Amino acid sequence: MISRSVVRLFACVILCASLPLGCAPRQQVRVIIPESVFHEPPPSEAQALWKQAVALRDAGRLDDALAVFQRIAYFFPSNAIAPAALTAQGDIWLQAQNPNAARKAYEAALKEFPQWRDAVTARIGLLTARWMDGENRKKLMEEAQSLWEATGPQPAWRQRLIRLLVGLNRDAGNVDAALSWLDKGYAAQPGPEDQKLLDHEAFSLALTLDGPSVDRALQTLASERLVPFLRYRQIQLRGPQGRRDALLTLMSQYPQHPVTRKIEEELRGVMVPSRPADANRLGCMVPLSGPHAAHGRRVVKGVALALRHWERLYRGSPARLILADTQANPDVTVNALNHLVNEEQVLAVLGPLSPRSAEAVMPLANEHGIPVISLTEKRQVTSQTPFLFHAFLDHQDMIGTLLTYCRNVLGYKNFGVLYPEEPYGKALREIFIKKVQETGGKLVADVSYAPGMTDFKGPIQALAQHGPKDSGSPGSESSLDALFIPDAAETIALIAPQLPYYNVVGVTLLGTNLWEEKSLLSAGGVYLEGALFPSAFHRDSSDTTDPVQEAFLKDYRETYGEEPDFLAAQAYSAALLVLSAREQLLKEGQPDRLRLRQWLLHLDLPNGPLGPMRFAPDGHMERTYPILQITGGSLVRVDL
Repeated sequence: MISRSVVRLFACVILCASLPLGCAPRQQVRVIIPESVFHEPPPSEAQALWKQAVALRDAGRLDDALAVFQRIAYFFPSNAIAPAALTAQGDIWLQAQNPNAARKAYEAALKEFPQWRDAVTARIGLLTARWMDGENRKKLMEEAQSLWEATGPQPAWRQRLIRLLVGLNRDAGNVDAALSWLDKGYAAQPGPEDQKLLDHEAFSLALTLDGPSVDRALQTLASERLVPFLRYRQIQLRGPQGRRDALLTLMSQYPQHPVTRKIEEELRGVMVPSRPADANRLGCMVPLSGPHAAHGRRVVKGVALALRHWERLYRGSPARLILADTQANPDVTVNALNHLVNEEQVLAVLGPLSPRSAEAVMPLANEHGIPVISLTEKRQVTSQTPFLFHAFLDHQDMIGTLLTYCRNVLGYKNFGVLYPEEPYGKALREIFIKKVQETGGKLVADVSYAPGMTDFKGPIQALAQHGPKDSGSPGSESSLDALFIPDAAETIALIAPQLPYYNVVGVTLLGTNLWEEKSLLSAGGVYLEGALFPSAFHRDSSDTTDPVQEAFLKDYRETYGEEPDFLAAQAYSAALLVLSAREQLLKEGQPDRLRLRQWLLHLDLPNGPLGPMRFAPDGHMERTYPILQITGGSLVRVDL
């Protein structure tokens, strides 16, 4: 609300602005400041007042902001900051739904300062005020279109003009034209604030569309940003049948899009569980019997230690862990989740461990709206649900970290890959090639070998034609800097000694987390000197001063009498994230699973055995991956 006294003061300032300098009524000579002088940097006093006015406006103190902008326009008429201040006043009046006062401000800026280079901003504001005042839309659209053609490539001006044209066409019933202008707005790569305003216009417009209009827009418009808004409208028009599942699918496909927040608000009213969740209970479903029971037990050990540390180190609220045996069987896993949700009423579930089991429980996770923190890699699970999180290493991030180090720190450009013809090797080869391209590197060699091979003469000779640069002399454009071999430690121990035998020398070997085995250091010997690979879980506490990592390593060894592995460390870290999100729910006083999901996406774990970590909007876990180098028969971290 803007007070009447400010309106009267504004009218006085506008009157003074229309007089010659100094506001002297008897002086009739009008002074026009040369354009070059007029656009010099504003005086420091004017800049300080501008900063103050903007802060007041952003804080919602519109009366005070208007008064300060008026002072700028009154006391600094010989600088371009004066018409900018008048235009800022006009914008505030528009925000206050007072188009008449806004028109006076914009008209004063245009009339009294014809040399102002940014006058188009006042012209756009004036058109908007006239639109709000109810002037003829057709005439306004013609003027706005002419202004569009005259402005040229000025992003800030054009974004504001686009929003005006969207509104004019929307009010005139020209929805196709309004959508077309939105498409142009997104294509112009708007900044964050402009994009937020475009998103608001897009969502409001989408909600007014009929089926044929949505279909036409999806077929003709180019902007990917518009698609989720249109898809959301499509789902609305279908009716209630299958609506919830369609909304959940849309959420999982566009986790970072603003339409996801709208869907979350809508689902909050319809996803009411048959039995409320118990905030004091967390589920853990892993294989506790059968051939994979050892993996399940390591997960349980990590989670149990996290619950203990949560009370002792973090002073958090205690929670009870409810276990369920999956036997590594997808059907048994579904039954386990049913039991944990319906009988035990758990708030969230850690597990399962296999991609097939994770796929199997997704319909149930959707039905109950329960977060499932699976210890699987996202790329291995093809189905989509916003309730499935992946607390596992991510090979794309891991290999990306390795290549970023090679490119930025070592200056490597030319890369090769030597990989086994089996699923793991093929998958990591594809990721490596993709990351080489993303980091601006060049792939100069791509060679495969059969699984189980022991004599690598053929594949290595194929690599030899892309040999390394000679020491001290420039190499060819295709010479190798580094060679990536995605295979287990025992195979690497066979390959490494054969490389120099067939004249592949001076190339840095790159590997995966599978290379972090003591056996490789002894078996590979000098042939692996200088090799680099990312670590999934670096156990050397001498590299860190993180108290949580130190406590995890120490207490795990003392409690279980064994060394922790990656699976235990990952389960521990995932459990801490869930407990952190649960603590926020307890503060809010409502054990809501959908709200827990939102907290999981907004919290960071600042420290732990795997370093800082968080869940990305698509549900995969983001974390750091240490880069290790084999130096003198030892592993040394080199990325610190």
